[in-house]
Formats: sequence, structure tokens, C-alpha cells
Amino acid sequence: MTTFPPMPLLPITSPSTISACRELPLRPSDIFICSYPKSGTTWTQHIVLTLLLADRKYKIADSTSCGHSDAGNTGDDLAYNHVSDYAPFFEIDAHWQSSPSNDGTKVLADSVRENHDRLGRRVFNTHLRWDMLPKRSEVDGSTPQNDDKEGYNDVNKGPSDDNDNNVHKKRPQCGKFIYVTRNQIDVVASFYHHLSNQIEGTYTDTFEIFLRDWMDGKIPFGSSLHHLIGFAGGFADNLYDTSRGHDIGDDESTGVIDQPLLLLSYEKMKSDLRTEVLRIISFLNLTHIPSHILEEEILPSFGFSSMKNNIEKFQPKSVGWLNGFQFLRKGVTGDGRRLLLNRSMNDSGGGKEEGESSELIDEYNNWVEREEYRSKISNVLQGDCFEDCREVFLSVVK
Repeated sequence: MTTFPPMPLLPITSPSTISACRELPLRPSDIFICSYPKSGTTWTQHIVLTLLLADRKYKIADSTSCGHSDAGNTGDDLAYNHVSDYAPFFEIDAHWQSSPSNDGTKVLADSVRENHDRLGRRVFNTHLRWDMLPKRSEVDGSTPQNDDKEGYNDVNKGPSDDNDNNVHKKRPQCGKFIYVTRNQIDVVASFYHHLSNQIEGTYTDTFEIFLRDWMDGKIPFGSSLHHLIGFAGGFADNLYDTSRGHDIGDDESTGVIDQPLLLLSYEKMKSDLRTEVLRIISFLNLTHIPSHILEEEILPSFGFSSMKNNIEKFQPKSVGWLNGFQFLRKGVTGDGRRLLLNRSMNDSGGGKEEGESSELIDEYNNWVEREEYRSKISNVLQGDCFEDCREVFLSVVK
């Protein structure tokens, strides 16, 4: 099992919260929107929540028209004022509170639980690695995760025993995890603009230094390649832990195996959003959204211009911003390569015009080779059955 170094954290996250995240007891209906920062997390949050709310709305309508009432729903047209209302940032201290048992552990904050109760299920967005996310179901009688502590020397390090042969320690017992990837050069460019304009932990050096710090894993959330490799391991074993007899919802009539992980690509979402949205609908088993509503009302709301016009729903509230920074900046592909080639920070006030050069591109490519990323992904995702998945993970470093 691959060992990763500790993940650097933002000032809004403490080690005790990271521990609480890993030990959260899972429910079958839980949804985690996972990514390395600046990979399309907020976009995916918006898509998932919009689909959940629409499915909820038309499920109520269907049950009402058939003369049935849904005891779990009030029939109101639930909506959100901010994307974090129902899909909060999983690993920040503000979304956790001390356990009533006063044993030093943490539980989800009352405000988070109340909003999830309104929605009828729990949804989170997270930038934690796969090895740092919860795996144990709350219906399991034992204390969540505790009997897996052997082989872990720090909740922020992940597995420390490379000889661990218990595959079930890597498999979740329930829940749904959506992982979003993006071209890494676009990620680092967007992340630089983000952290240079964020009040908490503002990055004050030039883009060149940021790039090198990012490649060295010194920026909050650590190495993006470690993040990708960790999740690739999850997709290589994309099954639920059924060792304790948990029902995971496999459809025996069709032979469809229910899986915990869905892989999305920012670039594929940009080029064919409709197909990717249909994959999300299928993965989450959302069966009540009328096709004409999806086509005429829902899909248009996922466009960048529509989100930009409703920026108040998406600008993160967990941190503050400098100089009126707009969180939804460009929403394009290829912007990072232009930045690395041009190295001009005039548009963000981050430095002087330095002219066109391929030096940073070369540094980036050398880093990818030095980390042996391509060979590690190819080794983890071997075989024809992983061809599509492997291609997504390899394409992000092109």
C-alpha cells in the first residue's frame, strides 16, 4: 500500500478535524464530491445538488399523483442559497463540534446536520485523499475505523504498512464518492490565483515560486500527484467491503454491480456536459427527473455564464477574499499552459512581465517524470478493463 507524507492544511482545518473526518460513520445515501483543489469541485457540487433537488421534487410529485405521501419529505420546493448549504466543505473546523460525550472526539456541527436532514441525505465536498476518507458504515456495531488503526501512524499520513494485505481496509462499506480530475497545469494556475487572493493563508510569492512549492507538496493539500495516485488505487479496487454482510444494492437481474466511485474529468465535462451529467444521474440512481426538465431547465443552469450570473451561490464562505476576487474566474481549459509559457503576472498584480519561455513547462515535465507518475498509474490501473479510467488519470499530466 502506497505511503504518502502528511498533507499540509489550511489554517481553517485542525488535525482533530482530519481525524473526525476519517472516522465519520457512513450511510448508504452519503455522497462525497472529491477532488484536488481547483479541479471543478464547485461546478460538480452545483450539478449534484441541482440533480438531487430535482429528483426529490419530482419524486414527491409522482408519489402525490399516485395518492401516496412521502413521510420523509414535506412537499416544499427545496432550494439552496449557497452551494455549501447542503454540500458543506467536509474538512474545516467550522463544520464540526465537540462530541456530547466530552471524550475529545468531534461530531458534525448542528447546522450541518440540520441542513442534511432537510435534504434527506448527506452531501460533502472534500479535498482529502482517498486514504483519509471514511470507510466504515454506521450500522457496523464496532467503533468506526478504530480497529483499523494498526498500521496507521498518523491520521494525516495514510497507511504506513506497505505489507497490509487486508484489501477491505481500502474499501468503503457504503456511500458514493465522485472524483473529479483536471489537467494539472490548469490546476496549478487556478490554485495560484485562488491562494494569492485568499485572506486566510495568503500566498505572497511569485507564480514561479508557487509552482515549485506546489510540485514539492508544500502548498495546502499537498502533492496533487499523490492525490491522484491515491484515488487511482480506489478505482483499481472499485468495490464495497461486504465482509460484514452489508447490502450494497447490486442488481442481480441485470448483473450491474454497484460501485462506490465515479470518475469525472473536467475536460470531458467541458466538451460533453450532457453525457457526464447522465453518468452522474445513473451513478446516484436518480430516476424521477423528467427528460424535458433536464434538457430545458437543468442543463442550461450548469453553464459557466449561468453560474457567473449567480456568483453569490458559489463564492466560498469558509474563507475571505482580497480585492474583490471572483472565485469563478474563467472556467476554461488550457489557461495554465499559457501562463507557464508567458509567465506574466500583470493581470493579477503578482509580478513583472518576464517574457515568453518554456522553462517552467520543462520543470513541470521533469517533475512528472521524476515522480514516476505515469508508470505508477499504469501499474495501479493494469489491464483492458481499466483502459478508460487509466486514460483519464494519464491525461491530466499532458
